[in-house]
Amino acid sequence: MGFFSTSNFICVHQFSCNSPLIFKHPLFTIMKELPGYFVQVPEAFSLIEEGVYRCSGVLTPDQIKYLDTLKLKTVLILSVEGPSRAFSQYMKKQDIRRIHLGMTRWQSNLGWKPVSEELIKDALECLLNLHNHPLLIVCSSGVRETGTLVGCLRKLQHWNFNSIVYEYRSFAGGKGKYTQELFIELFDTDLVTVPESLPEWFVEECRMWEEEQKQRFIELHGDTSG
Repeated sequence: MGFFSTSNFICVHQFSCNSPLIFKHPLFTIMKELPGYFVQVPEAFSLIEEGVYRCSGVLTPDQIKYLDTLKLKTVLILSVEGPSRAFSQYMKKQDIRRIHLGMTRWQSNLGWKPVSEELIKDALECLLNLHNHPLLIVCSSGVRETGTLVGCLRKLQHWNFNSIVYEYRSFAGGKGKYTQELFIELFDTDLVTVPESLPEWFVEECRMWEEEQKQRFIELHGDTSG
């Protein structure tokens, strides 16, 4: 469990909740005396890219407080289940736009597929729209839909598939499923309509990939520009 100071956004220490060391550490005394000064990092929380975050959609009040540090503009919900009452009230109070694609794009009878192409397509278009940033992606487990979406994003970014699977498994742990990895591998990125307003990190990666492809072509066929 990680605890962060809300005043300066510095991680001060990390402990397992069951570790006896936490009770001997000076920070434990501070946390008891100033409980409102520390917030708890949400489960499965991570920075995906600048302005884009992920975590489990099951949030405690202390974890919700942590979201203040992100200055969110949008929360993208990928699971069918809606947010908790406390999380809904927080988004309303902070004027955070809620996009519940898990509900509006839900489909039955998907066969082997863990999610629908429509859900991932629309989620990617939302994620890549700079006007929605800073953006938080959540699903009930923090793994199933979110992990599949991030994997498909990496495919759009032209990551090596082994790297995509490694990142997916790093977050999924024992919750990972082969069908989700297969979905990522087979997902057709041409389905995605890239928005006009793109984050700089995506633009730069696409530029670098195009330059790399041109260099490979020259190495194979020679410079035909002249």
